[in-house]
Order: sequence, then C-alpha cells, then structure tokens
Amino acid sequence: MQRYPIKSRETVEVKIEVIDEKSPHLQTVIALGDANRKTVGFLADTAFVDHARRGNIFVAVDSQGECIGYVLYEYTRRHNRHRLVHLCVAPAHRGKGVAKFLIDYLKQITKESNGIGLHCREDFKLEKMWSRLGFVAKYDKPGKNKEGKLLIYWWFDHGHADLFDAAPTQKLESRLCVVIDTQIFEEIYIDKETDFAESKSLFADWLQTELELCITDEIFNKIILLKDSKERNKQRNFARQKFTRLRSQQNFDSVVTSLSSLLSDKEAAIDEIEVRHLARTIASDSQVFVTLDSKLLELSSEIYEHFRVSIIRPNDLITQLDELRRKLDYQPVRLAGTTHLEQIPVQKGQEDLLSNYFQCEEQGETKAEFQQQLRRFLAESDKFECWVVREEENQPLALVVYGRQKKHELEIPMLRVENNPLSGTLVRHLIFKSILRSAREQRQFTRISDSYLAESVMTAIQESSSFRRVTNGWLKINLALAETASELSQRLITLGSTLGEEYQICLQFAESLNTENILTDVQASVDIERFLFPAKIIDADIPTFIIPIQPKWAADLFDEGLANQTLFGAKPELAFNREAVYYGAIQNLRRLQAPCRILWYVSGTQGERKGKGFREVQSVRACSYVDEVIIGKPKELYQRFQRLGVYKLSDIEKVKRDKHGNIMAIRFSDIELFDTPIMLETIRRICGKDYDFQWAEKNRNECFIKVYNLGIHTSQKS
Repeated sequence: MQRYPIKSRETVEVKIEVIDEKSPHLQTVIALGDANRKTVGFLADTAFVDHARRGNIFVAVDSQGECIGYVLYEYTRRHNRHRLVHLCVAPAHRGKGVAKFLIDYLKQITKESNGIGLHCREDFKLEKMWSRLGFVAKYDKPGKNKEGKLLIYWWFDHGHADLFDAAPTQKLESRLCVVIDTQIFEEIYIDKETDFAESKSLFADWLQTELELCITDEIFNKIILLKDSKERNKQRNFARQKFTRLRSQQNFDSVVTSLSSLLSDKEAAIDEIEVRHLARTIASDSQVFVTLDSKLLELSSEIYEHFRVSIIRPNDLITQLDELRRKLDYQPVRLAGTTHLEQIPVQKGQEDLLSNYFQCEEQGETKAEFQQQLRRFLAESDKFECWVVREEENQPLALVVYGRQKKHELEIPMLRVENNPLSGTLVRHLIFKSILRSAREQRQFTRISDSYLAESVMTAIQESSSFRRVTNGWLKINLALAETASELSQRLITLGSTLGEEYQICLQFAESLNTENILTDVQASVDIERFLFPAKIIDADIPTFIIPIQPKWAADLFDEGLANQTLFGAKPELAFNREAVYYGAIQNLRRLQAPCRILWYVSGTQGERKGKGFREVQSVRACSYVDEVIIGKPKELYQRFQRLGVYKLSDIEKVKRDKHGNIMAIRFSDIELFDTPIMLETIRRICGKDYDFQWAEKNRNECFIKVYNLGIHTSQKS
C-alpha cells in the first residue's frame, strides 16, 4: 500500500492510496461503484477484486481516513495505452477537486504510455468535466445500451511522438505555422462567401504556399458541444481535412495553470475552451496564435513575454507575414560573417579553456564535471574523437565528441554549442553530419548520450523527428542500405531482436515496412526512408529525377568538393545548410513533383562558357529529397526563399519564364554528396539511354539505385 499526500484548496488533505485485494477500502470502492452503476457501468465484485489484486485501483482518502473516491483502470499492451474504466467520487465530496486529483495521479503513473482513453455516454452531459481534465473528444458512436445513446470517446495524449508524427518544423519548413482560434474556425467553416471576410481571408489562394493553418485538439471539444451528431461529424471531418493538427506536449497541464493565472490576474474573462486551446498551442511549441478575441489581443504583449507566442488578428497577420517569417525561420544566410570555419582536434590541456564556452550550467553541470569528462575522452583516444569548431583563431563555436565503443553505433557523449543566435543552426548541421558519418562507417545507429544538453541542442534533436528517446539518451536508426521493403524489414527485426530493449523501435519500423500500402503510398515511403535515412526502399513507387545544375550553383548550394576547387573555398551558407532552394525554367522542370528523390547532375557548362576550373563535372555528384515545388514570379520566389539560397534577384531574373512570367523553385533537403562522382558515360551505360540532361529527366527506379549505390558505396565495399 502506498500513500501520496496531495494538498487541496477545498479540503485539508487528500491522500492517494494504491490498494490491493486485502485493502479495507476495497468494500467502499465496490459500494461506490454499485451505487453509481448507471453512470460508471456494472462491474461484478469479483472483477473489482481482480483489478485490486493487479494494482489497477487507487483511491482518494480524506483526512479522516475515509475513502471518498477511486479510479479503476487497465493497460492495453498492443496499443500502449491505458483505459479509464471507472472514475467515481462520493456525492458529498464532488466539486472539491477530488476527481482532478485522481486523474492527475493517473496521468503521472501512466506517462510512459501513449495516453489514456475512456468512453462516456453523451446524455451524461460530462463534456465540460472531461475537457477541464485535459481530455479530448475524439469521436462518438452508438452505444450498446438499451436506449441506444451515443458513446463519446475521450482521449488524453501524453505527447509522445508517433512513428510518423513528424514535428511541424519538418513539414512546414517553408510555411509559417499559425494556430487559429475557435471563432475563426467556425467562420471559415460556414459556407457563405459574403460573411466573415477577415477569417476567410486566411484561405486566400496566394496564402496557401505561405501559411499552414493549424488547430489543436481543443477544437474537437468545442465541436462535441453541438447537439446534432451529423453536424459534429461534418465539422470533425472539415477540421481534419483542412487543417494541420498540432500535438501538445506533456507540459500542457502546467501551461493551462500558468495561463489561467495570468488571465485571472489581468481580469480577462476568456472562454475556458479558448484558454485550453491557447494553452495547447503554447504546449505544442507553436509561435503564432491568430484570434479575433479582443481581450486576448489586448494582452498580446504579456502573453508573448510569458510564453513567447505571438497573438495576432488575421488582417494584421497577412500584413506582417514577411516580417514574421523573417523572425521565426532559421536563416543560414546570417552566417555570412563566419568567413572561415574549421574543425580541429581538441588538444590535451584545453579543458579549462573549453569549459568557459561549453560547460552547461543551465543543466547543473559543474566546471569540474565538464573537465573530467573531456579529460577522459582525450585520454581514451582509441575510443573517442574530440573536435572543436571555431572561426579561424577566434573563439570556439561548437564541441563534439564521437565514441566508437560499439560496432553498430556511433555515440555522441558530448554535443555542445556556444550560446549565440546561430547555435541552433550550427547544431542541426552537426547532428546531420554525424548521422552521415555513422552511416558511412557502416554503423546502424547514432546515439546522443550527453547528459547535459542545452535547450538549443535538445530542440534540434526533437525537431529532427527521427531520434527516439531511450534510457541512455536519444537514438536514431541510420541504415546505409538500398534494399526492398521486405529486406529492410527483416534487417530491422534482426537488429531489434538481438541488440536489447533500447533497440525495440526497430521492430516498429519493421512492422511499418510490411503495411499494405507502404510501396504505393509515396508520402509514407518517403517518411519512412527519412526516419531510416540514408536508407532507400528500392521497390517503393517514389519518383526519381535527374536534374542538371551548373557547377557554380552546385558549389554554392551543396557541393563542398566543387566549392573547395574555387579560390575562396566553401561559403559559410554551404557549411551549415541542410536544405536549399534551386530555381529553373518550368519547361525544363515541369515533370517534377513533391515528394521525390533527385540526383544532381553537374553539367559542364557555366553560363555562356564551359565550367572552366572545375574538375569531375558532367557527372552526378549528389542525391537529395524534394520537399516542395513552387511556381511563381521571380521576385515573389526570391523574397520567399531568400533565407535559404545564395542567389541574387538578378540571378533568378535570368531564368527563362513561361508565358505567364513564372518560373519554378525547388526546395530540397537531406543532401548526400557522393564519394565517387558518376560520369555521364557511366550513367548512359547504366540507364540504357543517351541522356544529355538539358532538363529534368525522370529516372527508372532500378537506374536510380545503380547510380546511387555507385556514388555512395564505392569506397565502403570491402
């Protein structure tokens, strides 16, 4: 028996006790359940005893030692979720916060699962209670009760990422993510062209490539209050089809408390659903909340100060869109000041110097701990490599340590960046390069095990979406393989079955590779490839293109080999970019679609003349993914993607336009440079076509795999 004292505003003290079949409180629990069987449902006495024996019942005990409420729950291993079977509070103690105490404890003990679900009859009218407890109304269905009353399924999500639940930053890299309030949602939903012009302006055609309109789950708690079940289903479908749903993290409850306190202090009477909607927005790490609520707009400065979320009305958002994007997006172009970056080995004796830059005080690391760790890594040079990134002779910018104790894994026991406006950009670059390093060494995993991760580093890890939290750090699968879905699945099963509990995630991916539509669903195939990056699924229907690019632009955008052939070497933008944008004539790229894979063919031409000074051109030199294909006027595209590119407006205006004055922009990312450039003659022989690459060429899957394997694996084959 365990006791958990919880102080209450309404009562002196409430304790939570987990009971077993011998507990004196069990009979009170059974009596409470029987007295409320019309709402909680019938459960036999033997079932209560069985649940108590398994430790699945806990009770609320008041200061007199009396049981005043209980929770009975179950765990479903298959879905890794908990089911709330009974929540029952004695009538004399209702309205005193006992139910919240019970649910808070249930959340605490189940936080490693995906979440908590329950069914509740619609006619019980408990929608407000479940919403206040943090649950979301997911759907309703006819119940098995005699009256045929609808059952509402309520869900509390613990905020763990799903297998394919990529962070919004990955999906929305070129669009601004904004959450709309419930009023704007309703006004957009109403199908009247003349009404609610301000809200509906967010759906203007020209904004679709600029804005990603998002909602949180609280929208569904608003919808469940509608009396007409058909209308509820209609609005749910509209919400799911037209908007991106953002998931709240585990700090949602604390955000609700903090936000409610702030609004109360400011005497702002805001609808409680709207408060929770805004709290879910904050807990999802979104940065913009669009609203028509005048009280929230008046408090926009205070809310931003406390939660770093911008509160803005639709018309102002549209006016300020460009300015907001410049604020929120990470911009590699800002690195123009770091003219000559170099990565050099850490030397013994530098521990004290480096502690001044990389000791993580915010996580409680002492100077002695940092120095001892670094000394240990330097001493065991057969197991660890220690590197520092610096700007010529100036101060260090980053510190990374690689550990190779395990044959199958590259460990990063230390990953630090100097705290400056560019730290987030730099750490993303280091993580990506580490994954490629691990894969090129034929290791199947990359693990970040640093116990003192700064906030900027942690954010970068979580945003990558392919790392999974494990007992010792963060783990990513990186298979340097091009195989069928079945072959990759079998490899993952072998890894997950032989390497231990932390590698069980392999089994989940193996199962995903065996789903019915994985080969034909292009987006699903690309998603899983990127989770296993740099793996390639060779029998998936992912379109592949070979795109020609002039040596100068290849050098500036992604090819450090070509850049190093120039007088000034690689540009700072190149050193950090994980994504970039390329411009071309629509007629040359018209068959391109996103998502897809591309092979970059570096041509022998350089504008009006040959690519003088560049070696190993007229070859395929890299592979990447296309994230987005956009058509527009040169100036519009330049303004939109200026943060990503090395192009000047004058460069883009030279691109041949179609009859409407439009050109095409291709946003691409996750660039793999080939170890061995594949020359034109080899490509022609492999693919059986007399290519001259004047425009984008769609490539057969088998041809892509042969070229890719030659470029990536030549130096790795034993």
